[in-house]
Amino acid sequence: MMMNRFKWGLAAMLSLLLVVLAGCQAVGGVDVSKAALSTLDVKSSISKQTLSLQLVPADGKLSEEDKKVIDLFNSLSVTIDQAIMQDMNHVSLEGAVQLLGKKLPFHLAMDNKALNLSVEGMTQPISVPLDTEELDAAFAVLPMNNENLVQMYKDVLGFLLKHTPNPSNISVTPVTDKVNGESLSLQKLHIEIRGDELAGLAKGFLIGLSKDEEGLKELISRLYDTYYPLITAYAGVPQEDAKPTAAEREKEINAAVEELMVMVNELLPEFDKNVNGLFEAAPELRTILGKDTVLSLDFLLDSKLNIRKQNMDLTIQLPADEEIPVKQVKVHSESETWKVNEPVTIHAVDSSKGFWKVAPGEGTPGEVLRHLDSKSDLYRFVKDDMEITRKSIIMYTDEDPTDLYGAGYKPVIVNNTLMVPLKYVADQLDAKLSWDNATKQITLTEDLTGAKIVLKMGSKHASINGGAEVLAEPVQNFEGYAYVPMRFIAKALGAQGQWDAKEKILTMERD
Repeated sequence: MMMNRFKWGLAAMLSLLLVVLAGCQAVGGVDVSKAALSTLDVKSSISKQTLSLQLVPADGKLSEEDKKVIDLFNSLSVTIDQAIMQDMNHVSLEGAVQLLGKKLPFHLAMDNKALNLSVEGMTQPISVPLDTEELDAAFAVLPMNNENLVQMYKDVLGFLLKHTPNPSNISVTPVTDKVNGESLSLQKLHIEIRGDELAGLAKGFLIGLSKDEEGLKELISRLYDTYYPLITAYAGVPQEDAKPTAAEREKEINAAVEELMVMVNELLPEFDKNVNGLFEAAPELRTILGKDTVLSLDFLLDSKLNIRKQNMDLTIQLPADEEIPVKQVKVHSESETWKVNEPVTIHAVDSSKGFWKVAPGEGTPGEVLRHLDSKSDLYRFVKDDMEITRKSIIMYTDEDPTDLYGAGYKPVIVNNTLMVPLKYVADQLDAKLSWDNATKQITLTEDLTGAKIVLKMGSKHASINGGAEVLAEPVQNFEGYAYVPMRFIAKALGAQGQWDAKEKILTMERD
C-alpha cells in the first residue's frame, strides 16, 4: 500500500514540477516566484506563438506503418500569428496548422456566449454555445467567476513555488531584444531542468511542505471554498443543505491537512529508498528521467516582470524498445507578447455566411463534409488523411443463449440469407432513421450522399432514391427489431459486407 501511494505521489509530484519549473528563490535580483505569478495578472494582451513537434526515429529498420506515423507527427506545426486577449471572457486566435504538407489557416473567437471557429475550406464557420443556459444546470448554482478562479490558481501556484527549490541551472542576464519589432531592455531568465533532477526537486518540495502546516491549511481552505459548491451541486445536494457550518468546515479542512501531513511525513524517511525501488521495478524510468531528458526555457522579462518573450525546448529521451519506434520526442515553442494590460479588441469571426451551430447529435462525417469546400485542403485532409468516412462494424452470431450479443445487435440467417438489425447498422453508419406507424414504412437517409432508402415491414419491395429494389427476404421483425438482408443495406449505405461462415462473424466496412 505504501509503495503504491508513493508511486502515485511521485508521479503527480514530477508532473507538477515540470509545470512549476523553478523555485521561489531570487536569481540575479529577479524574484522568480513573482515573475511566475505575474502571468496571472495579465488581463489583456496581444501575442504570437509557434509550436512544433519532432519524433526522432529509433535506430534500426522501421516498418512502413511506423514511418508513416512518425512523418505525420513531424509534419505538424502550429503558428498563431495573433492571439488577442481583450479580457478574461473575450479571446481571439488567428493562425494556421500545418500537417502533411497542408496549411490550414484558422480563426477562433470566444466570448462568454459562444466559441466560433472558421478554418479555410469551411463553407460556414462553426459556432458552439457557451452561455450557462446551454450548459449543465449544476453550473448555474456555482458562486464562481474568473476572478476567484484566478486567485485560486495564484494561491496554488504560489504555494508550489514557495516550497520548490530552484533547479541547478538557472540564471538571469540583461539583454536587449525585439518584441513585435520594438527593441526593449529585458532580463533573460534561463531555466534548465534535467530528468535526473526531478526526484531531488520533489524531495525538496516535500521537505518544505513538511515544515509549513499553516500554509497548507490556508491553501486547502481556498480550494475547499472554491470547489465545495461544485462537488455538492454534482452530487445533487439541495442548495439549502449544501453549505456546511463553520465548525463542519473547520473539521473537514483540519482532517485533510492532517492526512496530507501524515502522508508527507511517511514519504520523506524512505524517499530515496522508494525512488530506487521504483527505478528497479521500472528500469525504463532511468532513461525517461535521465540526464538526456531536458526542459530548457528562456523567459524575457520587462521591468514589471511581465513575460514578453519565451522560448521552450523539451527533449524526452525514450528507452530502447522493439515496440517503440522513437528514441526521442522534441517539442519547440516560441512566443512574444505586447500591449500587456492595454486596451485591445478581439477580432470576430466573419459571420456574413451565417454559422453552423453544432449541437449534440450533429457532426456526422457527412454533416462535416457538407460544410467543407470539396476542392479545399481541409476537405482532402479530413476525408483522405483523417479518413473521417471510414467505418467498420463487426457482428457475431452464436446459438449459445449466454451470448452477450442479444436481439438487435447480431445477424441472423433466414433461408440462407444473412439478415442484419437495421437500426444498429444505421446507427453505426450515421444514417438517420424514421418510422411511419400508419404506413409501416421505414425511411433511411444515408449520411454521406443523402440518399433516401424506403423499406416496409413484411415487404420485399424497397426503393433507393425512388428506384425500385427487390430484397432477397422481406423486412422482418425479430424480438422487436427490424431486420433486412445484409447485402442490400450494405450496398444502400455505401458499405461492403464480408461473412465468415466458419467463425460466424460478419464484418461491414465503409471507406
